[in-house]
Amino acid sequence: MLENSLWLRYNPEKTIREVLVGLYGCDAVEIEADERELYASLKRHLTKKELKMVMMNEAGLSPEEIGAEVALEGEELKKAQYKAYRKVRQDKIRLEVRANRVKEAVETVEEEQE
Repeated sequence: MLENSLWLRYNPEKTIREVLVGLYGCDAVEIEADERELYASLKRHLTKKELKMVMMNEAGLSPEEIGAEVALEGEELKKAQYKAYRKVRQDKIRLEVRANRVKEAVETVEEEQE
């Protein structure tokens, strides 16, 4: 799992998979099961500040606590959070967290054909 990650520091109750299922409104079976892969995908597409805002918001922390951690306040914080969530919902991340499952299926079919 992600023992030393920021995710567990801020959000020990929910897994990344659970959060993505909620954001995408899909079934859990459609999202990659490996938490490390999901975390790596988010890290690859979001800045550290954006990732931290998403993690803290999903953990249920107040806007004041999030703002203090990322050095933003009020309207700036709202805009930054909106931008971060917009990035998470983009197709390139959505497809990437599902892409591993598709790759595995293709590899399995290719092996069976040989």
